[in-house]
Amino acid sequence: MIIVAIGGGEIAKGETIKIDQYIVSCAKKDNPQLLFIPTASMDAPGYIETVKSVYGNLGCSVTALCLHTKTYTDAEIKSLILDADIIYVGGGNTLKMMQTWKYYQVDKYLVETYKAGKVLAGLSAGAICWFKKGHSDSLFFDNVNQAEFIFVEGLNLIPYVVCPHYDEEERKNFDEMINAEDLDGFALEASTALVYENNEYKIIRGNKMTNAYLFKDGKKLLLECIDL
Repeated sequence: MIIVAIGGGEIAKGETIKIDQYIVSCAKKDNPQLLFIPTASMDAPGYIETVKSVYGNLGCSVTALCLHTKTYTDAEIKSLILDADIIYVGGGNTLKMMQTWKYYQVDKYLVETYKAGKVLAGLSAGAICWFKKGHSDSLFFDNVNQAEFIFVEGLNLIPYVVCPHYDEEERKNFDEMINAEDLDGFALEASTALVYENNEYKIIRGNKMTNAYLFKDGKKLLLECIDL
C-alpha cells in the first residue's frame, strides 16, 4: 500500500519525470498496467495523450478511465480500477472530481485497490484526493464571483490536510486556513511528492530547489527531502 502525492509541475515539460520514474518503480514489475483517471480535467484529450506518452515510455501499458466522455457499466469501472497496478490521477477541478467519483462509486473502488496493495499516485487534484482534505482552487473553474480557495474532502487514506502548488504565491493563505481549523498537514511545492507507506511518510523531490513543509501544532516546519 503506497501513495505518491505530487505537489505540482508540468508532466509534459518533464518537470516530474524523476517522480514519475519512482512511481513506476514502486509497482515492482515489468510492464505495469497504469490507469489514468483524468476526471478533474474533464477528460482533456491532450492530457490523456501526454500521460500515455510519458508513462508508456517508462514501460507502462496505459489506459484512461474517462467518466465524462465515455459510458461504462459499474462492473467495467470496478474492473479497470482493481486490475491496475498503478492508479494515476490528474489535476484540475478537485471538487467536481470528487462529486463525479462518488456518483460512479470510483471512491469506493479506489479504497479497495489501496487495501489490495496497489500503487496510487497523482498530481495537484490527484494528490489532494488521497488526503483527508486539501487546499483547492475548484471554485475558480466555475467562474464563481469572488472565488476563493476552499478545502475539499478527499478519501482520507492519508489522515492529513494537504496544499499542492505551495510555491505559487496565491497558495500562501493555506497557512491561515489550516491554523484556523487547528489541523495538521503538508504543503508541497512543484516537483516534490509525499510518499505514504505503512502509515509513515517521506518527501521525495526531483528538483533540489523545491521544498515541502509540515504544519503541526500551529507550527510550520521545513521537511527534509530525499533527492531523486
